[in-house]
Amino acid sequence: MSISQLPNELISYILNFLDVPSLFEQHQYDDPAHIPSPDAVGLSDSFHGTIKSASLVCRLWRRCTLPLLFRNVVWRFQHMNRPFGCQDPLSTVDELEFLRFLVMTGLARYVDSLTIIIDYPLAEIGEDFTHHASWGILPSHCPALIRQGPDGDLVASGPAYDHHSKCQSNNWLWQTIFNHLDLLTINLISSPAILASLLGRPINLSGSWIFRQRFHILSLSRPAETRQQAATPSSNSTALVNTSPGSRAQTTVPCSLFSIRPWESMLLNEGSSVKVYTTYEYFNHVPPSILPALLDSGDESMQPLLCKTLRSLSYIAIFPLATHINDVLIPRIPALERFYIQIVPRAPSFAEDDYRHPAMDISDLWMERNTAYAQLVMAIFDPPPLGSWSSLQYFESGDAIDREAWEQAVRYVIFAAGATWKVAGEGKFVRRNDKVPMPIL
Repeated sequence: MSISQLPNELISYILNFLDVPSLFEQHQYDDPAHIPSPDAVGLSDSFHGTIKSASLVCRLWRRCTLPLLFRNVVWRFQHMNRPFGCQDPLSTVDELEFLRFLVMTGLARYVDSLTIIIDYPLAEIGEDFTHHASWGILPSHCPALIRQGPDGDLVASGPAYDHHSKCQSNNWLWQTIFNHLDLLTINLISSPAILASLLGRPINLSGSWIFRQRFHILSLSRPAETRQQAATPSSNSTALVNTSPGSRAQTTVPCSLFSIRPWESMLLNEGSSVKVYTTYEYFNHVPPSILPALLDSGDESMQPLLCKTLRSLSYIAIFPLATHINDVLIPRIPALERFYIQIVPRAPSFAEDDYRHPAMDISDLWMERNTAYAQLVMAIFDPPPLGSWSSLQYFESGDAIDREAWEQAVRYVIFAAGATWKVAGEGKFVRRNDKVPMPIL
């Protein structure tokens, strides 16, 4: 019997083994600056033996592979003008070419994840004060920015400080997308300033010139079981827009993305901070980060996520400043079940020599790493845990390949919280609780 004589269900099952992880899944723990360009995706050398090549064999195989071909969609662009008068999300689908294609071909029902990559010229890396007004969804809705004034002082600008700014939310975009795609995962990849503008969240850009980070990654995801529980986008967005006059939401642009689905997991990859270590007193600089806004429980846009649905948070960066971990991440963490952190590049691709610079002391990178972990471990494992860390059930580090540091952390946890926590694998700690099942390693 030839394969063409098999039932369609068996052919689909066989072809499923050719499927590969999405672009985002392959690079979410790496430096976002190295995300492949469109020309590098789908090269002939990597095309053989994939689900895409199988889809070209015949019409039968094409039909069987369609659900897999369009399970992970990448939408990449540099700038897009906000449609004029887009009050009805159903009528704005024509403005999004990728979405119009999925709807017209009946493929929208197969899409599980959407990755939005907002690109911009390499020459504008670090020019975050101005480039966010030229790239992304235009016009920009002016998040509260920190900029340098003529006299050299840092001054605030944006809707929280300039009442004449014409700020427009991008809720039309999220409503249009989620009215047609019932996504399990959405990934946003762009510069910190463009992400802040896209989401309407405040950001401090005073250090963007020295950090020079091309891309950050923000990902929201949920399990497939929650598809039956998804709330309608319109009800959530209306609740956010109709806030009281004196509410906190007036200082930022309402964003319905965080409540449009019951997101249970959030991942933030802030890329490399290595360039800041080439400056004098590097520890005084503030990285361009949307992390403070994402963990702001006083922001009404963030409350549905932080206070109701979020259970897991992953934070990835390359040698971030310890002050960023201690002043932003640790004290603002919401109540979680799982937390993952990785602040050293993944092995085996990591080579310390790649980060050497004549104006930098390489030991500073490791000192900041050690300080950040010391503060984090004390917040989680010293009894009693600091703030909302008391709800944590699983802690995982992606940096356990450093055997000396990992073994030191194990000894500390056993000494400080041995009755409460135990080692569940390399880089993993689990709270001692008979009601909590052990994770599969």
